[in-house]
Amino acid sequence: MTRAGLAFGVALVVAGVGLAAPGLVLIGLLDLFAVGVTELWSRFGLRDLHYERKIGRERAVWGDEVPLDIAVWNDKPLPIAWLSIDDYATQGAVVREEPLVRGERPGFTILRSRWTVGWYERVVRHLTIVADHRGVYSFGPVRVTVADLFGHGAATREHQDRGPYVVRPRSLPVRLASRQHAPAGYLRARQSLFEAPALFAGVRPYQAGDPMRRVHWRATARTGVTVSKRFDPSRALEVLVALDVQTLPGPHWTLQFDEELVEGLMVAAASLARHALAEGASCGLAAAAFNRTLDRFAIVPPRAGRDQLASIADMLARLSETPSAPFERLLARLPQTISAGTTVLVLTARDPEPYIAALARLDRSGYHVQLVALGPAADSVVARARAVGLTATIGSLTPDWRTSDALVLAS
Repeated sequence: MTRAGLAFGVALVVAGVGLAAPGLVLIGLLDLFAVGVTELWSRFGLRDLHYERKIGRERAVWGDEVPLDIAVWNDKPLPIAWLSIDDYATQGAVVREEPLVRGERPGFTILRSRWTVGWYERVVRHLTIVADHRGVYSFGPVRVTVADLFGHGAATREHQDRGPYVVRPRSLPVRLASRQHAPAGYLRARQSLFEAPALFAGVRPYQAGDPMRRVHWRATARTGVTVSKRFDPSRALEVLVALDVQTLPGPHWTLQFDEELVEGLMVAAASLARHALAEGASCGLAAAAFNRTLDRFAIVPPRAGRDQLASIADMLARLSETPSAPFERLLARLPQTISAGTTVLVLTARDPEPYIAALARLDRSGYHVQLVALGPAADSVVARARAVGLTATIGSLTPDWRTSDALVLAS
């Protein structure tokens, strides 16, 4: 194109001189000038031109706002009349001040910027990333295009400048409607989310929903009134939150899900882990979900420490909305990961019929299994678990997982 334009300009100049036509000469000179400018920007436009992106922090919680600064530095005496930068971003990323546009690459959108940059000039834009959905995101690669004074594309370069960030689910305080709704644990304490079956503290009147194994039959026969065993609250030594990400009935491979229930389960899982760790327990997470690794099961082994909640939150951020395998298969693998006596908090929002037998086997094998049910079917889920002798409670996030101030456990 440049050679053709150059030849055309020269031909006009020669013809204008030969025909004594100043107009043709002028047009030819203008054409040669345009060709020269285009060649100048094509050859030198991208030289010493730098694009910088700075994300305020790599980890955020749902609802946070993260600073995003993008800058262009033209470190040469040639000004850039027209500069276009396409910064690719994972689909779902949100920038408040600049709506992302759909790109030609599936799974990506584009943060598109247009600039005019003088010689030795640095221009900065201050933007804001809105963390409005749990997940793992990344900016990059970056495509830089420089054009001439007439707006014609002259040179393009792409470089792999990645800027990842993670959006974790919310974690909320856990509230107990009463002490009887606490899961199992070990060490005696004044107040706790957990109870220890070994720490017998007396009896109380039977309440609807108490599992049959909790009934104190000797005391019932002696007093003539049905009573249930009462245990002291405790601090669990080891807790594993087993998260059932499947929210709709049917085979796990249908790839259909209820987004509201999935995100509610993620918030509840983070909240239970936060509470267990705050009480001094070793806590872990297990889920049959895709997690950006080759392993179909996402497992964070139980561990104590201040950084464990961050590990669990990062894993929850990476989990898919659909299961990677049947939940009962995950439950069958748990004895390979956790030691006997571990408290297994099963978090679900669907009928446990497909895996209720696996839960019962775990419970009989020396693991303290408790089911926490969320969602509109929570009552029936709890009833089904209690029918086979498992401890079960209802978890609620009121009015929803976005605005609730606590995870409440109740009958």
